[in-house]
Amino acid sequence: MLKAAYRIAWKDVMGDFRRRATLSSMLFFAISVLVVFQAALEPNRVEALRLMPGLLWITVLFTSLVGLGRVFQAEEEDGALEGLLMSPVPRGIIFLGKWWGNLILTILVEILLLPMMMILLNVDAWDRVHLIFGILLLGTLGLTGLGVLLAAMTQTARSRETLLALLLIPLVVPLLIAGVQATSAVIGTVADSASWLQLMIIFDVVYLSLVPWAFGWLVEE
Repeated sequence: MLKAAYRIAWKDVMGDFRRRATLSSMLFFAISVLVVFQAALEPNRVEALRLMPGLLWITVLFTSLVGLGRVFQAEEEDGALEGLLMSPVPRGIIFLGKWWGNLILTILVEILLLPMMMILLNVDAWDRVHLIFGILLLGTLGLTGLGVLLAAMTQTARSRETLLALLLIPLVVPLLIAGVQATSAVIGTVADSASWLQLMIIFDVVYLSLVPWAFGWLVEE
């Protein structure tokens, strides 16, 4: 069954590479946000260390929203969404495939986003970049997992992008706060990261345990 999820994710990622749709939009949005923040704030090194965790997670959140708004776009344009749901593949496996596809695209953006932000803000934490990326990955698991569920819920809504943002942002605020605090601890602006990492793991476990079941119930309705 996991092979079916892999094929769905592979189709989404390769299809996006061919259309140059979601990934290019996410990258363009992330770069735009970085440039605007850097030009507007022009922080010195001390200010950059203090501001970077918040700016990083805000950029990840809104860049993820760009990608999540297009999770089911290909199936909708091709009229294939009903066919996908009528296939004998369990709903939870369909969710896994769509989630993995969105997760891969989001991680690709983050791989480019993090070093670009450190260069633009002149943050000297290259020896801890792997730790920062690990925290990003931990937060992205829960963010995209819940986001794909809400993208399915708002797929048929008239203002689905706005509705998706209104539903997703309040639900992931605790995860984002934990991500900001854990990132701040890694770069040395706050003391303790263990409790925030534990909080992120708890949110990931809760979200990723419930959303496949909720996705199955949602598409059945």
